[in-house]
Amino acid sequence: MAIALYGQNKDGGLINEAAKDLEQIYRFATPPNVSDYEHAVAQLVDGTAGDTALHQYADGFECTLYPIVAQDNDAPGMTATGADYAYEQDDDDGIEWRMSDNTCKGREGIDKFTVGKQSFSAELEFSIADVSGTDDCAFGFAKVEAHQAAIDDRDESAVLNVISGDIKIETILNGGATTTTDTTDNWADTEIHSLKVSVSKAGAVTYQIDGAAPSTTASFSFDANEVVTPSFYLLQAADLSGAIIHRKLTVKSDKGSLEE
Repeated sequence: MAIALYGQNKDGGLINEAAKDLEQIYRFATPPNVSDYEHAVAQLVDGTAGDTALHQYADGFECTLYPIVAQDNDAPGMTATGADYAYEQDDDDGIEWRMSDNTCKGREGIDKFTVGKQSFSAELEFSIADVSGTDDCAFGFAKVEAHQAAIDDRDESAVLNVISGDIKIETILNGGATTTTDTTDNWADTEIHSLKVSVSKAGAVTYQIDGAAPSTTASFSFDANEVVTPSFYLLQAADLSGAIIHRKLTVKSDKGSLEE
């Protein structure tokens, strides 16, 4: 057997150092460091409505979290399978996290993506204890802009949204009305599923549930040069969701980091 030379793997192929930038996998395995994000004078994170907090995990995952209303919870609860992002259990309570915040530069190709530069995707695996407790439980891509208390107030967005167990596609273009398509696929109590949203270089969006296309889908494209970021949005219903355990997040792109 030939001995691999420097710069080759054991089969003689060249090692692509850039490949490590094409996919990031985050497993919510350890408690995040949660810190105040938006105040000039640092303060303790206390769940105040609209006060953005920064979540930093040991594996490199970072997001900014926005409490839709005042929260008793200051951080996700940790479990043996991941991080519980259900937060406070009251009707119409909720949170949103985004990987890239509009108040900072961000990392092109890592936590934010400009439509037209490359294709990209994000996939979140998680569980929901009680699906009847979700008015919205949405994952996908949102425009990098100021956080909105209502998901329907986004300027541009493409998500898979679990609403009382029904998995729906919801899209918004240029601040217009939300377009909703029922995939006819469902999510039952305590189940674990993965939701994936992919965006082509041209901006066309496709969806997957557990690695397969939805039973019913819808066409949508982001505007050229729109800057979007992976996002999770939750709004509690009267029934309450119980634990929503984030287990794994995978972010991919065909060129990886394009940081300047």
